[in-house]
Amino acid sequence: MFQLILLLVLGLGMDRLLGDPRSRLHPVVLFGRMAERMENGCRRMFGDGIDAGLAGWLALTLLPAAVAAVTVRLTGAVLPWVGLFVAVIWLYITVALRSLCDHAQAIETPLKNGRLPEARRALSRIVSRDTDTLPESEIVRGGIESLGENLIDAVTSPLFWATVGYLAGGLPGAAAGAVWLRAVNTLDAMWGYRNERYLRFGRVAARMDDVAHFLPARLTLVAISLAAFRGGGVPGTAWRTGIRHRHDHPSPNSGYGMAGFAGALGIRLGGPTVYDGICEEYPYWGDGRSQLTVADLKRARQLANAATWVFVGILLAGAVLWRMFFT
Repeated sequence: MFQLILLLVLGLGMDRLLGDPRSRLHPVVLFGRMAERMENGCRRMFGDGIDAGLAGWLALTLLPAAVAAVTVRLTGAVLPWVGLFVAVIWLYITVALRSLCDHAQAIETPLKNGRLPEARRALSRIVSRDTDTLPESEIVRGGIESLGENLIDAVTSPLFWATVGYLAGGLPGAAAGAVWLRAVNTLDAMWGYRNERYLRFGRVAARMDDVAHFLPARLTLVAISLAAFRGGGVPGTAWRTGIRHRHDHPSPNSGYGMAGFAGALGIRLGGPTVYDGICEEYPYWGDGRSQLTVADLKRARQLANAATWVFVGILLAGAVLWRMFFT
């Protein structure tokens, strides 16, 4: 169990120290290129249907996970601490807490100085909504909603699947679990569209992403609720808000994070949002203030960090209980 503690703490510590490396040789970038080639090959061999998408999805999720597991097992066979270090690197590659906070900071800084056009451009890099004319409150809303949604995708889900993998297969399993989740999430981002090109080919990628985030999303709401004090909120309010609005979003998982943030911060999120000139009438999440300020974005960053470490505590407690009762 001490290995698992070291893995999670060092993986998050490395992310905190180094952030997300910006390089064309980043494994996620290379994976994206491989996914493009795999898609073309599967379409040529199997057509454009669900079977073709399934074949591509299986290859692109199982192979990287196997590579991660093998590298940890081989290096660990030479020296155990080297195997741990390699597993930490794999986890670091899959977690992006600092990147989320850096993007929020990139919005926050120009807002503090009244530079709304710069803040809108920073927001446009992390959301798909139209940002060109947004006032300060709506810019802040977009930044907080991005934090709440992506905390699940880019932080708590990789940590969850690394822990599941560790319980199943030690450090090699932990590396495989984290890498598998990142592959699943990336394929959903590339193939999980409901348009003519991907409606059938990308169906497996979209559905499996929902499955992979199902448990982490719900545990993330627990972590957000317990960490609500860091955002100046009340745990019970965060929990009730998350549960009440958990289905008020097209994604079966994203509502837990965004509504949880609304409750924890004592604000209102959601509502009408414009995409490519078309207004989508989303429900509102939360009963707090609707006029948001740059201070709310800072509190959201603090909440994201606190919720992550609470989530780690939940995972470790769950791992101890699993070992006590099932092994």
